Amino acid sequence: MVSVPIDNWWWAVALPPLLSSQHAGLLFFSFLLAFLLSAFLAWSYRGGPAWGKYWMGRPNRNGIPGPRGLPVLGSIGLMRGLAHRKLAAAAELGATRLMAFSMGSTRAIVTCHADVAKEILQGSAFADRPVKESAHGLMFDRAIGFAPYGAYWRGLRRIAAGHLFCPRQIDASESVRLEIAGRMCGRIADRSGTRFFVRDILRRASLDNVMACVFGRDYKLDELDSEATELREMVQEGYDILGKLDLADHLPFLAFFDFQNIRQRCSRLAPKVHRLVGKIIEEHRSVAGAKRRTDFVDVLLSLTGKDKLSDSDMVAVLW
Repeated sequence: MVSVPIDNWWWAVALPPLLSSQHAGLLFFSFLLAFLLSAFLAWSYRGGPAWGKYWMGRPNRNGIPGPRGLPVLGSIGLMRGLAHRKLAAAAELGATRLMAFSMGSTRAIVTCHADVAKEILQGSAFADRPVKESAHGLMFDRAIGFAPYGAYWRGLRRIAAGHLFCPRQIDASESVRLEIAGRMCGRIADRSGTRFFVRDILRRASLDNVMACVFGRDYKLDELDSEATELREMVQEGYDILGKLDLADHLPFLAFFDFQNIRQRCSRLAPKVHRLVGKIIEEHRSVAGAKRRTDFVDVLLSLTGKDKLSDSDMVAVLW
């Protein structure tokens, strides 16, 4: 236990008199002034306030170049609208291989160089990046895309590499992919001469492929099937929630208020996901051993020992 000299506790004795009505205004002003000074000092660093807090007190202060943005907020405005274009333009303006910027209290970097991007994506710092609150709410913090770097994440990566993306599984699902590609081309041909969003067709084709490989089901998500319709709506809602810029992730003082209604939307969607994906898992359990094409649900159910996952973790991984 660390002992603290009595002299260091002078403020505890002086605090009650300072909290009297006579000094309340002065105390509030002092705290406000200290906050503004610290915010300005952090903002003065390259990359903005979040990077300033990181570099303060460190011997090497030659930070990564980047815009300062605004005090407290940083360059969070770059993430609104077509963020990828704004970030690319800002990075090219600096003409450096790396650009640092702040999203509120979150440190971020961006690069327009493929080799630098590859190094970043393969690093442990990227694997252990902060998880969005919406990812927690939708259980993605237990899936391979958002799980924190560690033994659990490495286990998921090993399972995916050995069973989902292995050459044998890819060859086995080739006929399914060809069928889905044919349907996708047919949808595009049917809309010839009209204006349409290619993104919607690509998204449905991607979902068709995932559902076939992961769940072993040919949903044909453009057809009027109740389960397929529910799944499509759930995935669309999940895409929308995860894609939104949640200000509370980067400005902690907003977390309590949930101005963007993201927490409430997650609480409505998560039980639906548990029910639908849990139902599919139970159906696979009931027909275990039957002769059919093995999918990723079968693989997860067959795991034993340290690789065995709980039902809730399986829902998160499959979802």
